[in-house]
Amino acid sequence: MDFVRRLFIPVLLLAALAVPAVASATAPSVVTLPVDDSIVFAGADSPCGFDITFTSTGTVKVTTFFDNEGNPVRQTIHGSLTHTFFSAWHTLVSKGPAPVHIDLASGQMVDTGMEYRFHLPGDGVIFGQAGRLTLASDGSELSFVGMSVADTDALCAALAP
Repeated sequence: MDFVRRLFIPVLLLAALAVPAVASATAPSVVTLPVDDSIVFAGADSPCGFDITFTSTGTVKVTTFFDNEGNPVRQTIHGSLTHTFFSAWHTLVSKGPAPVHIDLASGQMVDTGMEYRFHLPGDGVIFGQAGRLTLASDGSELSFVGMSVADTDALCAALAP
């Protein structure tokens, strides 16, 4: 599952860290951010015998909420990213609309819903994650309840020549 975590955590942390907290008003602030992230799995880092790339692209809306003193206390991230796995020969695509909630005091992040789901006709979901994932401020997993499928053999077969 380390391969799965290497895909999810950078995207989540990028979205959380890309938004500076603006404490100029008590009303929530809303920022729309483009996401264009790519992770290359090559050589020994690849679960396949060849290089593969995972991408996340799209736009997210980050809403920062403030307390009565104007201090940022929490953020929500909403949007739908397009995720792809591709090799030199094939591409698999998935949409991921999972919202993220961040407690800015503790840094704890909660992702709920379907993060991504790659499926093949006749085989069903070969790589996916949906449910409730709670991460500590350092990106380590605190808890996960839901579905996590990581059939790397099927993934590699789908991306092979």
